[in-house]
Amino acid sequence: MATLDELEQRLYPSDGSDPTPNESCHVYHHSILQLSNNANSTAQLIRAIDVGKQAVGILFKDCHESRTMHWARLAAFAASMVAKRSKYFCEPLSVHVIRDINCLLSHWEPGISTQNVTLDQSACLKNWMLSVFCDARTCPDPRVRVLMLRFLAFYWHHAELDTKAALRTVSGLILNYEALDEETLLPTDRRGEEKGEPGLLYPLMFLLEGLGRHGYLDHMCQAAITQVRRLIPGPETRCLATLVKRTCRSAERIKAMYMMFDIKAPYILESLTGVVKFFGVLVTSQSTVHAYESPGLLKLASDSLVDMISSILEIGPILQLESTTGYADLIGMVNKTLESLALRGDSPKSVWIKVQQDHSHVFPRFTRQTQTMGLSLLFLSPSAGAREASWAEEMEEVPTKYLDSLTQDIMTEPVRLLTSGMTVDHSTIITLLLTSITPFDPFTRLPLCHGSFKSLPRLKRQIREWKNRKHCNREMEEE
Repeated sequence: MATLDELEQRLYPSDGSDPTPNESCHVYHHSILQLSNNANSTAQLIRAIDVGKQAVGILFKDCHESRTMHWARLAAFAASMVAKRSKYFCEPLSVHVIRDINCLLSHWEPGISTQNVTLDQSACLKNWMLSVFCDARTCPDPRVRVLMLRFLAFYWHHAELDTKAALRTVSGLILNYEALDEETLLPTDRRGEEKGEPGLLYPLMFLLEGLGRHGYLDHMCQAAITQVRRLIPGPETRCLATLVKRTCRSAERIKAMYMMFDIKAPYILESLTGVVKFFGVLVTSQSTVHAYESPGLLKLASDSLVDMISSILEIGPILQLESTTGYADLIGMVNKTLESLALRGDSPKSVWIKVQQDHSHVFPRFTRQTQTMGLSLLFLSPSAGAREASWAEEMEEVPTKYLDSLTQDIMTEPVRLLTSGMTVDHSTIITLLLTSITPFDPFTRLPLCHGSFKSLPRLKRQIREWKNRKHCNREMEEE
């Protein structure tokens, strides 16, 4: 077996010439042999991964798909060897090895075929990757832990998802959600022709869809609903809140990058399409829809949707000039998401109803923007202005004590802030608790915590009776 020094000499000849395909192939296969050599130190393991990666890069420099597949093979083998060394030799975790393995998968996405990759499906590898992702003691750095999302998606793309591993994966998501920021989720910007790294958005979607399809997100969502009802947002609620906020912030970041830098339209369209799909997976999936219809999360979801659409439309005229078909497809994806939300419009707590209540004033602007580009946003009709006027007229008749002191909306679940004596809706409290690192009473600036507020069941009953009377009167007028 060739030594690492010999492999590096073959890869980078002293005369400065490029290695032949046969030389690169030889280096690649011997780098795999070096990975299986248990006598190698961690530093030598990192060198073997790097040598193998460079050999594949040279061998398939003109074929992105083959390069991605062989890097994936190298990553699968390296992960298997590291897992065995960790189990049988009690070797401490190396952050550099984790980074290098996930770097090999940086161009892989769930839609890319890796059918020629043989993946070790032993308990050893499974336990190792889940320990890295789910255990802060095994891997203290959240930025490194979150990188394992791609390897997890890669693994479950080839192996069957079992209950124990799936529930540990959900626990890892709850542990690591704060590290899933826009920079991590979005692809690297592509200002040249070279294909950039895809980011973690699609692997995360792949995992959420698979976990939700088999019911493994149910416990997290039910926990969030219970926490919201008790006005004690826990990590499950904060995870769902953070993920949905990432959609609008990602769209805003993409818009800012497009306006400030010379970035090609295909990258912008691909990134925005991914963000819209991600929002749909979060808010319209059967597994999570009820959680996002709970107070606080409902408002965050409706606000995020409108902000996301606003960012997409603001850069529309310029983006459409570069890619008419691509932008039309993007608006089509937005319409598909709106349709999914509208189908739940019969639910009084649906995101769609909340969007109409809080944001109908922007519908005419959205309609004008899309019509100017020869497109249309379905379900956002121009008559929204009339609905808004009707709503404003109805609000004038509402007794003041039924209105949220902060938002001036009609309350559903009135709550008194003991730190100020003001009355706000249950959803306002949840929003304050979820959107601030140190929540405070907006009227006195005193800290908010569990026990700083009191439910008002009598006022809630009065509001419900008033709404019922208004509804009966409206029906009589229509008849």
